Amino acid sequence: MKKVTIKDIARIAGVSRGTVDRVINERGNVAEDVEKKIIKIANELGYEKNLMASALASSKVYKIAIVSPDPNSDIFWEQPREGMINALELVRHYGIQVEYYDFDLFRKDEFNMQMDNAIKSRPDAILTAPAFTTESLEHLEAAEKLGIPFITINTEIEHPGILCYVGQNSYNSGYLAARLFHLRLKKGDEIIAFNLGHTLTNAQHYSDKVEGLKAYFAEHNMFENPVIWYEFDQFLDEEKLRDFWERVRSQHPKMKGIFFTNSRAYRIAQFFTTDDVKKYDVVGFDMIGPNIQYLKEDKIDFIINQNPILQGYTGIMNFVNHFVLKKEVKKTQYLPLDIVLKENVDFYIDNFHNGSMVKG
Repeated sequence: MKKVTIKDIARIAGVSRGTVDRVINERGNVAEDVEKKIIKIANELGYEKNLMASALASSKVYKIAIVSPDPNSDIFWEQPREGMINALELVRHYGIQVEYYDFDLFRKDEFNMQMDNAIKSRPDAILTAPAFTTESLEHLEAAEKLGIPFITINTEIEHPGILCYVGQNSYNSGYLAARLFHLRLKKGDEIIAFNLGHTLTNAQHYSDKVEGLKAYFAEHNMFENPVIWYEFDQFLDEEKLRDFWERVRSQHPKMKGIFFTNSRAYRIAQFFTTDDVKKYDVVGFDMIGPNIQYLKEDKIDFIINQNPILQGYTGIMNFVNHFVLKKEVKKTQYLPLDIVLKENVDFYIDNFHNGSMVKG
């Protein structure tokens, strides 16, 4: 079928191509009756606007503010940043202006300061990982009043000012972890859920994962007390962390499963003895270097990969699709939860960890 052009619409409407172009691209200076006639003809013919060509021809600058944890404060955030950079390289010709507002993941005051700075810059949108849930909601309120939407990644929170979310379904990821434990454990075993950093970041996805874990065991009536929850916010102090681990281990002789709510499984796995490796089944998140190392050494049994590179990449592409290409973006975009084992980790390193799957 022949593609409908502006020339076709102009011929049928009996007007110039310039007039049709002004209507299609909403530039005004066209009589109302003529505008309605052109729109009617365009719809009847099934005309589709070449949004890409329109965006390239436009001189508009699109501003996006990126408020995310500094990768130097937590190595996990190197990967979302890599995905953002990959996407920005592909769309640089659209006139996108980027400002980074990095904050220390463990400093709420820095997060608030950088978010305030981003909002004051009046961008078209803010791309952020809402590491501090309560404070993020407050900033969303302020941004919404100025008409600045948020694109969120990694942590899902609810607010009408959010254009879209890209990342894991945290509840389902906890549920998936429970299924993995179900394959390995028996009745009477205990599972310890470690939350290293919860009191520092109050991120919603931590508790959502544990709720998913508990829900699976409740549905399957597996254990009397399937999940014992521990929070520890001084994990950066290795000596204190070691003492904490030794205390938990001595208090729970029935502990067989160990679950980590975030990417910090390696921080306790480093203390495992040879006997610990044989005794415990360990499930953690994210393919960062230390976790991969301990997976290969059998100190971690399963890594649930949340595709952080793809999170960053898709966040940027959602901005382009919505603001530049005028396409509708899906409100909630859950990414696949990949189960990575020692036996398949090299595939994920080659095809996902290095960002090759999102470079176009």
